[in-house]
Amino acid sequence: MPAKERTMTKVSELFKSITIFEMVLTTVVAVALGVSFWGWTFVYEIAKPVLKVSGLSYLVAGFWILASVLLSQIVRKPGIAIIASILAAFVESLLTHWGIMSVLWGLVQGVGAELIFMFFLYRKWDLKVLVLASAFSAALSYGLDFYLYNYKDLSLGFNLTQFTSFIVSSIFFAGFFSEILTKRLAKLGLLDQFLITKNID
Repeated sequence: MPAKERTMTKVSELFKSITIFEMVLTTVVAVALGVSFWGWTFVYEIAKPVLKVSGLSYLVAGFWILASVLLSQIVRKPGIAIIASILAAFVESLLTHWGIMSVLWGLVQGVGAELIFMFFLYRKWDLKVLVLASAFSAALSYGLDFYLYNYKDLSLGFNLTQFTSFIVSSIFFAGFFSEILTKRLAKLGLLDQFLITKNID
């Protein structure tokens, strides 16, 4: 069997191996994160007037990337980034003024992270990969904002400042925070049933 077919077969098998327990945990944690995303909107609204003038309002936006990276890091199987991100965004949509549009952002952010994990065939989960997933998720999300909010009317410098601040924020809140949190949970033995505690290389 050609290498490409073997690779696709392995990814397919990994996808089929998602258990009910993993889906339940993904759902429960994603819902909890959706509620926390609602709480984070208050932080965002407080910080936004101060940071927006200098184009740094996205410095607090990276927290919304967390669901797709954190749960993927724990379960380590295909589709989790998208599922978790959409679920969290749906819960957020019920609680915030953004409404159902939150789900669109959740989808885009989930796809961004998922593509990075897919590129590494769901086998590399070190901090570099988490950082890449966080950054790419933020990049796609900013692309959506660029279209929705007509950022083309803003200067290149202002766009670059916003874009860069979003990348930095996402790397911190989603990449580094996921790495720190999952390591602590693993040490406590709370993740023993997941691939994060096993050597799958």
